[in-house]
Amino acid sequence: MTRPLEGYAILVTRPEEQAHGLIDEIEKQGGLAVLAPMIVIRALGDTPASREAIDKLADYHVVIFISRNAADIGMQLVKSRNKSFAGLQVYAVGVGTGARLKELGVTGVHTPKGEFSSEGLLKMPGLSAHEIEGKRVLIMRGAGGREVLAHGLQQRGAHVDYCEVYERIVPPQPLGEVLKKYGITKPDIVCITSLEAVTNLAEKIDQEGLELLYDVPLLVVGARTAHEVERLGFTEPPVMVENPGDQSIVEALIEWVEDER
Repeated sequence: MTRPLEGYAILVTRPEEQAHGLIDEIEKQGGLAVLAPMIVIRALGDTPASREAIDKLADYHVVIFISRNAADIGMQLVKSRNKSFAGLQVYAVGVGTGARLKELGVTGVHTPKGEFSSEGLLKMPGLSAHEIEGKRVLIMRGAGGREVLAHGLQQRGAHVDYCEVYERIVPPQPLGEVLKKYGITKPDIVCITSLEAVTNLAEKIDQEGLELLYDVPLLVVGARTAHEVERLGFTEPPVMVENPGDQSIVEALIEWVEDER
């Protein structure tokens, strides 16, 4: 019996340590998963700034984890300082981040319903102006992230600090080498789960003379990334998915394949 993704090469651009679940799901459905991370996550370690923030955890009312990486790396630092989130409200940007925090022993994590982004967090009742005014909020994130969440909370009267625990860098491996390794000149579709990933993909395409990849459809998470795909010059309309979970992405891939046939 033919599996739904059989005969399709699917480029997976997640950081390698986060890609294995999606790769497994694609391969279960018969697809060729081509791993080409567009972002490498590098922990910043025990910096003076992160130490100060974590040592003062008890002074905060709310802690927000902006990504799964923030959960993994931030929790390592919290545990290394023998601190906990006792008495604090904990929020996660999405279900994956929330599930990871639960695995790491954090209970009662709040996550948005349906819109997994800074905008989704700002719509949550617990972060409304009525609830958050005068409170201290710590945002665990990567270096140089978006300011939308902090600005929104500050406008509601919250006092916001950052604890930046990792940085994102562009992987050095040429994309052309990856495609050659898998025996293809281009994939049938590319999975993009962050705005930065599509920006880095376009940069590699331009640097390596792989312009034919601009004609490959991209599956993207969220409207912001879809707009960036169009702005960067990709010619195919993006395939949209709101939930960045592995199962949701694979279901969207299968639906796309069915529409193509």
